[in-house]
Amino acid sequence: MSKDRKTIDIARQVIDDEVEALIGLKDYIDENFEEIIDIIYECKGRLIFTGIGKSGHISKKISATLSSTGTSSFFMHSTEAFHRDLGMIQSDDIVVAISYSGETEDLLKTIPIIKKLGCLVIGVSGNDKSTLSKISDYHQLIKVEKEACPLDLAPTSSATATLVWGDALAISLMNKKDFQPEDFAKSHPGGTLGKRLLLSAKDVMISEDDLPIISKDALSKDVIKTISEKGIGVTFVSSDDNNVLGIVTDGDVRRAIDKSNYFFDMTAQDIMSKGFISVAPNELASECLYIMAKKNIGCLAVMENDSLVGVVNQKDLVKLGI
Repeated sequence: MSKDRKTIDIARQVIDDEVEALIGLKDYIDENFEEIIDIIYECKGRLIFTGIGKSGHISKKISATLSSTGTSSFFMHSTEAFHRDLGMIQSDDIVVAISYSGETEDLLKTIPIIKKLGCLVIGVSGNDKSTLSKISDYHQLIKVEKEACPLDLAPTSSATATLVWGDALAISLMNKKDFQPEDFAKSHPGGTLGKRLLLSAKDVMISEDDLPIISKDALSKDVIKTISEKGIGVTFVSSDDNNVLGIVTDGDVRRAIDKSNYFFDMTAQDIMSKGFISVAPNELASECLYIMAKKNIGCLAVMENDSLVGVVNQKDLVKLGI
């Protein structure tokens, strides 16, 4: 199969051009960038990004990254802001206006109004003599030698550089705020990390009527019935005063059948194992999964004040993606 070397060469050149732009971006990460970080860190309001076209898309992505890493942020389209959305801005907010040319008309029209509301404005452009640079309180220069576009028209290298600048902004703020995995999890409760760091045994356990538990005097046939009906391969055994005495697993049943010719005359307390592993309701679900894997068991008792309040099942945790 023949290969179009020209296509491959063009694609590789695009990558080279954009890598070069990112290397050049490092020259603009200086004391001015540090000052912008400090201003945002001290902000009592929100960080609002605005832009039009490709700059608008870039603004949305940067804002989303900041929101998920501990800096309250949202995106506002510059044209819509000029006509009706400026009411969402408060005086203690900071607005980051992105325009590579620094001359985007609809964006520039909003800046004086935003400043009258009492907000600081951080302009981001590729021209330190642009109108945006002159009317902003702070300005971040992001200049590329050339776009990866062969016509030097479509925002390519400049767009990539601005996106990476946004990541640098977000990560620098994370570091300054000492943002931890637990903080990230709170912003992503449905993700794998969120589930691992937020869900506890009480959030995932089987409880109340679904609990597999049976009296110590119950006959072996009833033990088998309870294990089958509850569907997790075990049942716990309780005393007359409802204290948990032990556990009967599928394995315990099989061993009892092998060892005795009178299995159906046996009771739950004859079959059970007295030792079982338990956790507290506030134990992390991820830790429960680790304990089960380490001990090679399929479930854990959840105990509170010496009472059985739930059972954590390994299969349930796997289904949850923990």
